[in-house]
Amino acid sequence: MAASRMARGKVGRPSLERAGEVEERILDAAKTVFLANGFEGASVDEIAQTARAGKPTIYARFPSKAALFAAVIGRQAARNTQYENLVPQGRSFRSRLVNLGVTLIERAFEDETIGLMRTAIAENPRFPDLTLEIQASARQRATLNVGHVLGELARAEGLAGKGAFAAERIEDTARIFIDLVVFSMLMRALLGEDIRALKKELQACVEGRVAFFLSATT
Repeated sequence: MAASRMARGKVGRPSLERAGEVEERILDAAKTVFLANGFEGASVDEIAQTARAGKPTIYARFPSKAALFAAVIGRQAARNTQYENLVPQGRSFRSRLVNLGVTLIERAFEDETIGLMRTAIAENPRFPDLTLEIQASARQRATLNVGHVLGELARAEGLAGKGAFAAERIEDTARIFIDLVVFSMLMRALLGEDIRALKKELQACVEGRVAFFLSATT
């Protein structure tokens, strides 16, 4: 009787760790299918097959294909804006800022990131609130995290608390840095310019924009 109860105890709701693994596998499969087929061409059946999960398992976590798409885009945005452990290298403040800019752009240039961003942009007319919410969340996260990195670099340079690097201004400074240094190259990639060609001019482009940034902030 006890053995029977123990056997029955193994069946039921999965552990949190196991549930997390299943969700990650579903999101990985959905990302693959969305990248290959776009939102319209993707089917939950194909996602289920790729994830080796039943459709009820998927719908228990994501009530619709749109919710699943939002989760995929949101997860990618969160991963791409995790800069907490980023320590830019260089012998000077300028060279460390250049290293920061190059690193951020190289992350954005990853095939999966570009592909998902293009898919999200294409779906904006269908889900305007969704895509705007994801964009706003990613931008806020990136601004806060880049602001933290800039604050640390400024502190090492003796600029902490001064001018553009004051606590009350650092978030705006981070936003300006991202817009000036990162977004111009990212937009060119999203509009179809060859990534390999863009990478060849990446260093020089970032150096020029960092020089302009420093002239306005120090």
